[in-house]
Amino acid sequence: MVFASHSFLAFLLILLLGYWLVGRHDERWGKPLLIAASFVFYGFWIPAYLVLLVVSILFNHAIARAVIAGPGQRLRRALTALGIVLNLALIAFYKYAAFLVESLNWTFQTGFDIPDIVLPIGISFFTFQQISLLVDAHKGRVQQLRFWDHVLFISFFPQLIAGPIVRQHDMLPQLAARRDWRLRADYVAIGIALFAFGLFKKTAIIDPFVPYLDLIYEAAATGQAVGFVDGWAAGIGYGFQVYFDFSAYSDMAIGLGFMFGLRLPINFFSPYKAHSIRDFWRRWHISLSRFLRDYLFIPLGGSRHGMLCTIAALMATMTLGGLWHGAGWTFVIWGALHGSYLAVNHLWRALVRRLRPPQAATKIGPRWPGWILHALSVVVTFLVVSFAWVFFRAPDLDAAMRLATAMLGFSEWHEVVLVTRGIVPMFPVYFLIVWLMPNTMEIFQATKTALHVEEYRDDETRPLRPGWLGFTLNARWAITTAAVFICAWFALSNLSPFIYFQF
Repeated sequence: MVFASHSFLAFLLILLLGYWLVGRHDERWGKPLLIAASFVFYGFWIPAYLVLLVVSILFNHAIARAVIAGPGQRLRRALTALGIVLNLALIAFYKYAAFLVESLNWTFQTGFDIPDIVLPIGISFFTFQQISLLVDAHKGRVQQLRFWDHVLFISFFPQLIAGPIVRQHDMLPQLAARRDWRLRADYVAIGIALFAFGLFKKTAIIDPFVPYLDLIYEAAATGQAVGFVDGWAAGIGYGFQVYFDFSAYSDMAIGLGFMFGLRLPINFFSPYKAHSIRDFWRRWHISLSRFLRDYLFIPLGGSRHGMLCTIAALMATMTLGGLWHGAGWTFVIWGALHGSYLAVNHLWRALVRRLRPPQAATKIGPRWPGWILHALSVVVTFLVVSFAWVFFRAPDLDAAMRLATAMLGFSEWHEVVLVTRGIVPMFPVYFLIVWLMPNTMEIFQATKTALHVEEYRDDETRPLRPGWLGFTLNARWAITTAAVFICAWFALSNLSPFIYFQF
């Protein structure tokens, strides 16, 4: 079920009504009902894969419990390694088997049959959650693990399909402390408002213009002439598509969780306002960035062994991160590009620290050159990210290289596919939103709907300006929410899955 669909809206309405009725009868039945609803939600797509989800939960629960109660460090380490290997093997089979066979056929000119395997939806997300749980259990961060808390932690439907990748310390304490599982009217109202904003971004702001963007990628895939303007329209346009699509999903997931009294971690915070590629990855897919940092980059050595080792760890982490996004060489190149960007960023920071005089840190100068430098940094970061997006979106490597070549100026400027003008006129509107307007988490900051927002915005020292944009429970915002939801609902003309549903 896709959040931006009539079937999901009907599912949500029935669930809220049932949850309210159950809560009135016995507040303890809220958790079992959420688990049952999450299984229905997941099984709605391919019911057979519901068995895979259940088996994954049962297996990882048994391993985690054994690790927590393990009598010796060697046994705990062996059990943790077994769990991680089998979880990765599950992803490898479903997600990368076809890619591996195809790569072997291309490299060695063999004729192996490419397996036709349907990827279980959300497998990358719930498997990463299982791995993080096992690692935290091994490190002693999990003292006890109750079965039904584990089940809901993994299967909770708002974050099951496309994240955020929830860590055990974000969810298990909430579940353990929860006693009253009844609906709260204020939580439901705030959650609906956040959901409505996300739905509006998806159905009204970006989806109607995506077909115009698809045409240029189709043109590149069929070998048609692609010019400089085409290439940048494709890169910037898809950058806006994935921005609003992922931002919408993040808002909707957090809003859905809050309706039922559960706070999910922030996963998206104005990444196109980033002044460096390092800052971009602090704001984009935050839960994935933290996972890669804590469970891959740091174990590979992190920044502890000199610049050369740091760059090697960055390249390995981001290349594998690209492969996580999709089984294809375009995703590998996308990840390697971001690894290269981060490596250059680290080298630049090291060079500036070495060349900057000690007194420069305390020197006070005019403010406007700093603003200009910051703006230029934001624009440059946006452009290099947009360049990489063509590898993320292109249907194959040839199309991606054709577009990248055009973006670098190795084509005729006059080779313009005029259909791109269907989305290009929206670019000023998109720039206005992503660069000058507060994001949803800032608008809803007073409601504290998401975890870890305080790391990005301090409510006391950096209040929202203008103040009237801040969401509060009053008649003005009730009318605004109703209007936004109705507009988004009427824009539900086509079933358009979220981009991150395919990962």
